[in-house]
Order: sequence, then structure tokens, then C-alpha cells
Amino acid sequence: MVTNETKSSLKMAIEKLRIAEFELYRPSEDVETLSVCLTAHQYMGAMMRAFLLSKSIDHNEEESLENLLNHCKSVDNEFENISFSNIFCCQLNQAECENNYCLSIEKVNNCMTVANQVKLIILNNLELSELE
Repeated sequence: MVTNETKSSLKMAIEKLRIAEFELYRPSEDVETLSVCLTAHQYMGAMMRAFLLSKSIDHNEEESLENLLNHCKSVDNEFENISFSNIFCCQLNQAECENNYCLSIEKVNNCMTVANQVKLIILNNLELSELE
């Protein structure tokens, strides 16, 4: 069931995504890739937590994205259709990440693509249109 609390959480998460997207519209030399990567990760975590809350799935607020993803996959197999390999930055080589966050614009663009796919799956599953 989608409660007002869940809708509010989703709206706040989507606002985080918009902030990260806005950063990518800047000239490439001005883009703060660390900020985009961190914001995208926070967004995906918030969206997945809200989704799990709406499905009454127990989870720890401090769970990793990978664990949250596994919970989400158990509820909706659409999550299996997304390649999440780009968001697990700690598995990238050191030239492309620092302290588990992406530094290249190409990598953060990939992360934003995944974030938008997560948004579509969750909003479709919860039968919500874009939350404004």
C-alpha cells in the first residue's frame, strides 16, 4: 500500500535525482562527479527503501545498495533487467573511482541511467505517475 509517508519519501528521493541531473547539465569541466555519484547513490537507496516500505518488507535503514537491490529483486523481477554493475563503484579500477565513488562523467552518466531505470520500475510497480 502506498501511504502518504511513502509518497513523501519518493518525492524527496526524486528531488535528489533532479539535483544530480542538474549538475550534469553544467559544462563538463565544471561537473562535480563525486557529488553526482553520491547523490545518485543516495537517491537509489531512498527509492528502494520507500519501495520496500510500501511492500511491508523489513530492511535495515543502513543496508547497502546491493542488499536493498536484492530485497527489491525478491519483490519485482523487473529489477533483474537492469545492469547494476555500473553503480557498485568499489568494484571499478582505481583510475575511475576514489573512496568508492566515480570520478568520470561517463561513469556518473551510467549511474544516472540506472537511477532513472530504478525510478521507472518503482513508480510503475506502485502504479504512480511521476511525482511532482
